[in-house]
Amino acid sequence: MDFRNNEEDYIKTIYTLIEAFGSANEIGISSDLNVSMPTVSEYLNKLEAKNIIKKFNRKIYLTTYGLDLAAPIMSRHRISEVFAVKMLDVPWEESHDAVMDIEHSIDDLHFNKLRKNLGNPDRCPHGNPINIKENPNIMEFSINQVPEGRYKLSRIIYEENNLLKKFADASILPGQNLTFYRDGRSIVISGNNEFKIPEKLAGSFRLVTSYE
Repeated sequence: MDFRNNEEDYIKTIYTLIEAFGSANEIGISSDLNVSMPTVSEYLNKLEAKNIIKKFNRKIYLTTYGLDLAAPIMSRHRISEVFAVKMLDVPWEESHDAVMDIEHSIDDLHFNKLRKNLGNPDRCPHGNPINIKENPNIMEFSINQVPEGRYKLSRIIYEENNLLKKFADASILPGQNLTFYRDGRSIVISGNNEFKIPEKLAGSFRLVTSYE
């Protein structure tokens, strides 16, 4: 998919990478936005000059100002995903990419009306909070923080199509149980079926303790 190289796309991508993996980098941004590394480097310099991002040892972070900009951007993206799944019957695993044009057309007034008409959801279809500044008051863990075993999927932060499809094919959606074990540099996850992800994607999602 082609992405418009605008400020909102960059901020959303950087925020998502930071939330999932602790920081963003040029390689990840280039891959997620499907643009060349030189283009990414040039645009990041513009964002840094506007005090939206800061760089440290090739790692990229949002400034306080950048986080303030990210909040409404992420809200519009996530409410658009709810709209796509509920009203347009877009498959759960395709909704992230399906709303790339929709989200840019929503202003604050339409956001509030859309959210109300959708039943005031507090999370997107992948379990992420609509309002990133709201504390969901839930103890979540990345897979690197817990031993092998059975857990409940809380949310998938890094909404990459292939990753979402693997979860969908295994019938593991937010709120449902999974088990996992480590296999060398890979993680094997089981629901209705079993799939494997590289260890580097361990931060892609969050788990909560399952009592079932």
